[in-house]
Amino acid sequence: MFRYIALFALTLSVHAVQAAALPERMKSWEGITEYRLENGMSILLAPDATQGVIHVDLVYLTGSLADPDQFGGMAHFLEHMMFKGTAQRTGEQLLTGLRERGIQFNATTSFDRTRYSAMFSADQAKLDFLLNLEAERMDSPVFSEADMSAELDVIRQEIARAQNDPLAMLGAQMSAQAWSGQAYGRSVLGRYDELRRLTPEDLRQFHAHYYHPNNTVLVLTGGFEIEPALASITEHFATISPSSHAINVPKLPSLHYGQGKARVYQGNLNVFALGYGLPSSLDEHNAMLAVLADVLAGEPHGRLYRSLVVPGKVQSVFALPQLFRQGGQFMVGATLAKGQSHQVVQLMFTAQLEALLEQPVTADELARAQASMRSLKGLIMNDPASLSDILSESAALGDWQLQLRRLARIDALELQQVQAKIESLLANKKPVMGYLLTEQENEGRGWLSKVRALLSDGDTTVASIARPQPSVPDGVVTTLSGELPDLDEFNAHIRSIEHSIQRDELSNGMKVALRPLPGTSGMVSGQLNLRFGDQGSLRGTQAVSRLTGLLLMRGTHNRSYQDVVDRTNQLGAGFSVVPQGGMLVVRFVSPAENLAELLQLIAEVLQKPSFPQHEFELVKRQQRQALQTPSDNPAEVALVELRRQTETDYPQGDIRRYLEPEEMIAALDAVTRDDVVRFHQDFYGAQHGEIALSGDFDSAQITATLDTLWGSWMSLAPYQRILAMHRDQPPVRREVDAGSTGGHYLGRIYFAANSDTEEDAEIFLVEHILGRHPLASRLGKRLREQEQLTYDLRSSIRVPTTGDHAFVSIHGDFTAGQGERLANIVKEEVARIAEFGITQHELDLAKRTILSERRRALNNDQTILGLLPRQLAEGTTMESWIIRNQEYTEAGLEQVNAAARRYFNAAKMVEIIAGPE
Repeated sequence: MFRYIALFALTLSVHAVQAAALPERMKSWEGITEYRLENGMSILLAPDATQGVIHVDLVYLTGSLADPDQFGGMAHFLEHMMFKGTAQRTGEQLLTGLRERGIQFNATTSFDRTRYSAMFSADQAKLDFLLNLEAERMDSPVFSEADMSAELDVIRQEIARAQNDPLAMLGAQMSAQAWSGQAYGRSVLGRYDELRRLTPEDLRQFHAHYYHPNNTVLVLTGGFEIEPALASITEHFATISPSSHAINVPKLPSLHYGQGKARVYQGNLNVFALGYGLPSSLDEHNAMLAVLADVLAGEPHGRLYRSLVVPGKVQSVFALPQLFRQGGQFMVGATLAKGQSHQVVQLMFTAQLEALLEQPVTADELARAQASMRSLKGLIMNDPASLSDILSESAALGDWQLQLRRLARIDALELQQVQAKIESLLANKKPVMGYLLTEQENEGRGWLSKVRALLSDGDTTVASIARPQPSVPDGVVTTLSGELPDLDEFNAHIRSIEHSIQRDELSNGMKVALRPLPGTSGMVSGQLNLRFGDQGSLRGTQAVSRLTGLLLMRGTHNRSYQDVVDRTNQLGAGFSVVPQGGMLVVRFVSPAENLAELLQLIAEVLQKPSFPQHEFELVKRQQRQALQTPSDNPAEVALVELRRQTETDYPQGDIRRYLEPEEMIAALDAVTRDDVVRFHQDFYGAQHGEIALSGDFDSAQITATLDTLWGSWMSLAPYQRILAMHRDQPPVRREVDAGSTGGHYLGRIYFAANSDTEEDAEIFLVEHILGRHPLASRLGKRLREQEQLTYDLRSSIRVPTTGDHAFVSIHGDFTAGQGERLANIVKEEVARIAEFGITQHELDLAKRTILSERRRALNNDQTILGLLPRQLAEGTTMESWIIRNQEYTEAGLEQVNAAARRYFNAAKMVEIIAGPE
């Protein structure tokens, strides 16, 4: 009987789809086409057959600006509740369906929009599933008091984390001052005391008012076909009725961008900032903001950088445009070093900005800014993730073409236009002044106690930490839909990737992996690793090795720092240089036609640095200043304390040893420019390194170029890779002071293992089930759903290929006073998974999820590129992925539970609880 009812309902559904008209094509522009359904839903399609992933963004053109006066944060609360289920499926089934298909998902709320994002392997069936799910959430979400109560505490965690960020707090306070606490001066996250009064009916009414197809933009980018995508969109959304009332963009009250001062006493940083009011996002005056930001704060040419950073009057400068649909703010500011005065910096800032009116932007400044942004459009258009992001945010601002067209307009700007727009922004306007001061500078910290009181548990009942947790929630179907991903197809895909990679060596032994992708549009990407030294020769070199790496880009024998930056921008390229102890990592991207020239420039930077004395003194001073003002962000404090507990047992001078800030400052002070020159001469060379490239290039030509540039560059120092070996760590639980409204927990389980360990795959499966996904893992469900204790707790794992220094990390935020309780629950769950193991259902779901995620990862060329340098160094190939796929598939329940018992020892955990006193 039920079967016939279901078939009848399906028949009705099919007839409804057949009756619905396909979307109307509105306009096309540069490969992006806009369509519209009869119910008003806008659709933006940007297909790219060369991409192996699909990005989907469903954007509701309503954000926190629509929050009722008495319920700030309602739009954000609704965003959270949209994952709690629909009339057709529970929240658990919703999340499981996404996970088992390898669909990565997220959601965010801003002032002008709420955005639901997903990314997955290019597969029409997965796209159909996601569109069906989003249609259900638009048409028939389910809200319950129990779910709201649980999610309220999750949102309280999010509020606490935001208030623990001093720079974010400064920006929020400046916005509050500018808009008198209304509109864009009101928190997107809302206030806990207001949110706790919300009812399911309040959310239903808000959803019913705003969540309609005619208030929505659906964005698809990546590897999909237009006709099947449009058919699926029509099937799932065309029958949803549009709103019966007008959905207007909330209008700002009749107020003007204010002025005044905003002070925040928090953390260890001292910052001064100015905030200038901006017109609405669509105003053409905003086209010059990126130019102005570069003229002021670009490195090394920006006016503020040259006048304040170079002479040491401030530590760093920044310029940040913030555009909203009905206004915005241009923030320009500086980070002060210890002992530097806000008042002095304020005077210097004001003088520099006033000088813009008397000393107009020069032709060189405009050309430099334009060159730095010229390649951005190409990068965006050829990256589905970036394109989806730009289109979604532009649609929320009122025109989906806005930001892409603006990039083209910037290139066409003329000096007179730029100067006129700058004068309209700055002339006769008094900005909001922002002061971020350390807590010690505040005589009265009443505001902080009020925030803590607001976030405290109050009358909230604290649940017992010993509450048992079922492996499968009551009422949830335990069978999985479908089978494991097709391993034969997946493994064939892996072999095709390996077949596309050309592995070779240069004359000096440097290892090379080239992945030419003929016919692909976009840029060529690459990574170059230099490895040097051994445990003995690198003894005591932490400071000099870091300074050497940081100074490489600061000038060569033929070019100044400015020349290096300018030439890179002229090539439409980019590269970064990151020192990592006995290793240097260079990442780069370039148009194919300029690749050889960029490689020549990188070779010049690496092989012929001039180490100018003034740049040496500047970088050394900046490093010293940063060490004198360590972060008090709880997550960073927890990581530092963990290193202090686990990396100080190395011998003095060992490059792996953790150095306290005072020790590193002393080491920096002792380094001279001659030491840097000598270190470069002795250690730098290419014979022990690797280089990998991916994109549309001529491999024979590039191989010859690489051999010319690096094939004879030899390091003089002996080389032996320094392996991290397992060392028994005594169990410890340390509490350290950090943050103001909440803290961060970091726990680690150390054990001896590597990729050759027999239970390697089983260890990964246990970690995945324990905590990998904050919404669906054991720890996530227990701490978020049951205990309402943490917003984003998750685990990660490191099992090396060489050495045997392996560990599982568990980390997450907590509200003030809850750190000990969270730590106890984490240890309890670790002990439980070791003692009682996992269920077959959990294992089957973990296998499916991991294999789907691995399949999705290998649809991304940048992910593949990132694998190649390590494979070159370790002597492995993509064949290792096939072996691991088989290990995951064959892992049995008994073997997985044995690995849990052997490696997940709660009694040996090293735990750090970083939070407010």
